[in-house]
Amino acid sequence: MLNRLSGLFYRRERKVVDSIEEYIRKIVETVKYLMDISNSIKKGRLGDIVKIYNNIDTLETEADSMRRVISEELCKGTYFAHIREDLLNLVEEIDNIADYTKDSVKQLVITTPSWDLLYFTFSIPEMDNYIQSCIKASEKLLESFRIFKENMEKAKPILQEIEDIEEEADELKTLIIKSIFREADRFKVLDVIQVKEMIDIMDNICDSAEDASDVLFQIIAQRYG
Repeated sequence: MLNRLSGLFYRRERKVVDSIEEYIRKIVETVKYLMDISNSIKKGRLGDIVKIYNNIDTLETEADSMRRVISEELCKGTYFAHIREDLLNLVEEIDNIADYTKDSVKQLVITTPSWDLLYFTFSIPEMDNYIQSCIKASEKLLESFRIFKENMEKAKPILQEIEDIEEEADELKTLIIKSIFREADRFKVLDVIQVKEMIDIMDNICDSAEDASDVLFQIIAQRYG
């Protein structure tokens, strides 16, 4: 039985699939800026947050343009008739990763919580691991899709890793919030609420990566079911 997308798709379809891979690569580049945010805060360079946000905003805008082109191509003619809706859902979930990345940093730019609280939060040992989970989930999504293009079955272990990363991120989030609440008396209540909101938004990055992996699992199940 054929399991290669190159054997399943026409040339035009293959071009769109390649575009989705490039789209995910752009999203990964966007998520990686979260580590720059962490490093800037720990070094006391709060002015860099706006600059980093602008970089994220630029990448997110570029990615959004890519998404529109891909979605338009997916809806043309009879191409992708067998999995069109699944691929549209996949693109939407990928778009959510960029949106939540941007929104988490936007939360800091708009609300400007105190540096003391930001430094405390981003110095919690689990925080860098939490951010790395977001980055790793998006990187694994790119890796899995690259493999998925050539051999669907071989992509399944990587897709499972994304689910494992998401579960780990949930545990890290709980530890981070507990650490903040234990010291909450040191900070303004509003600042604590605003930082918790940022952490909650960031959590959606891994959730969206997992949702995207679920779509790919669904396509594989349809192919082999």
